[in-house]
Amino acid sequence: MNTKNNMLIIKGEIKTSEVISCQYNQDTHKWNVKFKNGKLYAYTYSNVEWLKNPESLNPNLYRLSRERRPFFYVTAIYVFKGECEYWHICFGDGSERDYRRDDLTIEKSVLSQKQAMNVLAYIKQIAQVSNLRNEETGENLLTKQYEKVGFVGENIVLAKYLNPALLQKGKDKKECGFVPIFPFGCNNSQYKAVKNAMESQISIIQGPPGTGKTQTILNIIANILMQDKTVQIVSNNNAATENVYEKLSSPRYNLGFIAATLGKSDNRKSFVANQNINYPDFTAWKTEDDLTKLQQQIAEQSTQLKCVFDKKEKLACLKQELSGLITELEYFRQYIEESDVNTELIKLSRKLSSEDWMTLWQESQLISEKEKTTGFIFKIKALIRYGIINWNFYKQDIAKIIITFQAMYYCAKQAELSDEIAEIESYLDNVDQKLLDNLCDGSMKLLKNKLTGRYGENDHRRIFSEDDLKKEPYSFLQEYPVILSTTFSSRNSLNADVVYDYLIMDEASQVDIATGALALSCARNVVIVGDTKQLPNVIPSEMKNTVDSIFDSFQINEGYRYTNSFLQSVLDVMPDVTQTMLREHYRCHPKIINFCNQKFYRGELIIMTTDRGEQDVLSVVKTVVGNHARDHYSQRQIDVIKNEILPKYAPDPQETGIISPYKNQVEALRKEITDIDAATVHKFQGKEKDNIIISTVDDEISDFADDPYLINVAVSRAKKKLMLVVTGNEQQKERNITDLIDYIQYHNFEVTESKTYSVFDYLYTQYTKERIEYLKKHKKISEFDSENLMYSLIEEIIADNKYSFLEVVCHFPLSTLIRDTQLLNEQEDRYVKNSSTHLDFLIYNRISKKPVLAVEVDGYEYHKNGTKQNQRDLMKNHIMEVYGIPLLRFKTNGSGEREKITEMLEKQL
Repeated sequence: MNTKNNMLIIKGEIKTSEVISCQYNQDTHKWNVKFKNGKLYAYTYSNVEWLKNPESLNPNLYRLSRERRPFFYVTAIYVFKGECEYWHICFGDGSERDYRRDDLTIEKSVLSQKQAMNVLAYIKQIAQVSNLRNEETGENLLTKQYEKVGFVGENIVLAKYLNPALLQKGKDKKECGFVPIFPFGCNNSQYKAVKNAMESQISIIQGPPGTGKTQTILNIIANILMQDKTVQIVSNNNAATENVYEKLSSPRYNLGFIAATLGKSDNRKSFVANQNINYPDFTAWKTEDDLTKLQQQIAEQSTQLKCVFDKKEKLACLKQELSGLITELEYFRQYIEESDVNTELIKLSRKLSSEDWMTLWQESQLISEKEKTTGFIFKIKALIRYGIINWNFYKQDIAKIIITFQAMYYCAKQAELSDEIAEIESYLDNVDQKLLDNLCDGSMKLLKNKLTGRYGENDHRRIFSEDDLKKEPYSFLQEYPVILSTTFSSRNSLNADVVYDYLIMDEASQVDIATGALALSCARNVVIVGDTKQLPNVIPSEMKNTVDSIFDSFQINEGYRYTNSFLQSVLDVMPDVTQTMLREHYRCHPKIINFCNQKFYRGELIIMTTDRGEQDVLSVVKTVVGNHARDHYSQRQIDVIKNEILPKYAPDPQETGIISPYKNQVEALRKEITDIDAATVHKFQGKEKDNIIISTVDDEISDFADDPYLINVAVSRAKKKLMLVVTGNEQQKERNITDLIDYIQYHNFEVTESKTYSVFDYLYTQYTKERIEYLKKHKKISEFDSENLMYSLIEEIIADNKYSFLEVVCHFPLSTLIRDTQLLNEQEDRYVKNSSTHLDFLIYNRISKKPVLAVEVDGYEYHKNGTKQNQRDLMKNHIMEVYGIPLLRFKTNGSGEREKITEMLEKQL
């Protein structure tokens, strides 16, 4: 009997493979069944079910298992439907088997759905233009990874990303089944984030700067371990995952043994080579406490802490509001003095609230706008409702009455905020200060007891080979349930078919959609952590047109556009996905982070750090007006940092960072300031320092340097002090950097004009008039104004009596200065003897005629690195060094020429 077209069920059992023939006898009304063993049986009609015309299924779209044993190498599937459903399965070795549908675990791929297939096809095309390539072969690595993605089960999170309709609103929620634990600390937002992560198949944690993303991730890992589940933590860079591993491995926790840093080949080899056969000492980890009672205590502590967290949040908000009010009040008092208002004229029969004063303020403002005076009805109302008893107060101009009400509002509001702050502080002083510690200690005790039960009976740890990682991945996960990897290498850590219970994707705003989707293909649940207000992934400009063209060829949601970060993409295509924002900020001084809070986070951050009234938290130095920037590099701003900021503030080099939008500026900074970490904003994301100096570079602030994501990251790197270096040129008002400067000024911090000047400042268009006037008074010795300015400066310097024996000559031939060229090589000899080779200026002793100092003026473009002139400059430098003649070079975008020439003359003389 053809088993692919027939399914024979006899007395409820599948007999197809045992039967040669089956015929129905009309006379006896029975089925005559002949078996392969030669026996012939007659069965009543009701005992035989003969199914035909099966549905043929694509085996690539199904994953099958029975009693938790997966089926491999399935080549064909035939489904027969009768009273029950039966599956006939063909295997690669030629064997065939039949099963009841109910006896199988069947996982269907969403790639049978048009929507999912379409989106995956788009992502695969995007992957083909990726710049992730094998350095030796040039092979596209991302495309190679996607070749392995031929099956996407409905319970895999990638399925929901490819077809968001599968994630019905509220349907992804699941019960934890136990009380969440918090061994690594906790606050209100983190509690919600952990709870949501454990109750949702897909959850997003928005983590603004300094809000404890790593701590939240560690708590999620702890709860995953409590359920005996597995998790892979991925990030676009190793720094984020290394941070998680370092925290787990710290002596305080000693939990690094549960984690394996894998991913790319080098990491796997390193892990295999450095395995430790020994477990930690579990002696102290096994608790004798009643675990049920301990869990109950944790639940009770969580409830109590919720109230404490609410109070702390309220306290932080009140302090922030009071700080802002005090600043407003300082400006308002200046306004009162200028307006000649006497607030003591008003007499009251009772104390009014700030709300009362606000009402009076607004009502009198309305009267003013209608160009009226305070009438009898208003006065009566003010007397009866508010207790204003002296009518002479209303004889003032309405504007002064309004100012008085404003002043009284500020005073009342300040008192109310102060009272409320004192009340909450008193409450918190009386709360058990060890409540959070007890919750953390109890949670850690539960976690370590759980791990002791898992590992404690083992004598020693199994050592895995690199082959074992591929061949026995689930045995490996029994030992190492926490896997760390880059996002790109997520499917390489173990066997490509391994499915983790959870995936935690950190820094998801810097992950592109092709790499992010790849990571989702190997997990049943995902926690996506990032911040849409920080720097997104960078799309190379040469790729943008190509990926936009690919997107336009598919009719899919805008959220899948490659220019989106993966975090933003998920939010766009699944707007109802569970989200939590971490609100409590613990890193920066309140005055620093509140700029980001108000500018980028709509005031939603709760600032938990303390403002102690420091006077140098924020500062701005503006360069003198001019065109200082060249090729995204500003020597003038570097000079300001070296000569004005660092000497004045003397910050600790180890706790100081210099940030710039441009890598050219960073490279120049590193050459001149070697003891301080300098990096682009993109490279500094994820870092923090006590002191941050921002060099904006641009003469006219560009859209790139003013990017809100970039500004947010740059400012929020500073914990205690932020110093901003900007151009002195007038800027557009609608700029984020302009807002930052205005914010710093508003809060009465220092905004200074730089004292770093250059004789070449006169070259800039802003000084055309001054340059003409200056040069009129001095001798013209060159067709270049830069050389005329330098000549005038040198003459001014040597006009001092102590330099009366010095003289300067312009365009002095090098061949006249160096007659004997025996110390030079052939090329240098030719260069010296060339008639056009000269020194821009030579200062010499008029008595002995000996050279004292040579001075060269270098226009930036003509002399910059890589030019032929730059090569000649280096040759001239060497020649002068060989013959012991000091040489100073001055770039036209530099500064401090007078000081440098004077210093060198003093040194020589």
